[in-house]
Amino acid sequence: MENRLALHSELVAQIRRFIAGAILFNQKVADHVGLHLTDLQCVNLLDLLGAVTPGKLAECTGLTTGGVTVMLDRLEKAGIVKRERNPNDRRSVLVRVNPKKLRKINKLYRGINEQLGTFLSETPEAQLQSVADFFTRMNALRTERRLEFK
Repeated sequence: MENRLALHSELVAQIRRFIAGAILFNQKVADHVGLHLTDLQCVNLLDLLGAVTPGKLAECTGLTTGGVTVMLDRLEKAGIVKRERNPNDRRSVLVRVNPKKLRKINKLYRGINEQLGTFLSETPEAQLQSVADFFTRMNALRTERRLEFK
C-alpha cells in the first residue's frame, strides 16, 4: 500500500510537470503566431474534432457560448477559421479550420512531434496501450464530470 501511495504521488507530479511543460510550449507557439493560448487550443480541438458547431466547441472547451463567439470572431478575423452554414440545421453554423493556416501552425510542432515519434517507436506496444487507455479514461473523466472549481 505504501508503494502504491508513493507511485500515485510520483504519477501526479509527473502529470503536473507534463501539463506545465505543454502549456508553456503552447504559449510560445501562440505568441509566435499572434494568438491567445485559448484560441490556439480551440484550433487544436477543431483539428481533432473536424467541423463542429460553436455550441459543441463551448461544450468541449468549457467556455461559455459568448466566450466561444468572441474567440471565433478573433480566429475568423485572422483567417484561421471559417463559419459555414450547417447543412443539417439551417439555424446553426459549423466552424472549420483553414487548412493552409493549420499547416503553418503545425510546422511549429514539427521538432517536438519528431522527438515524440522517435520515443513512441522505441516504446513497447503493451506500454503504449496502457498509456493510451490511461489517457482515454482521464479525458473521459474530465468531460463526464465537467470539472469545476469548488
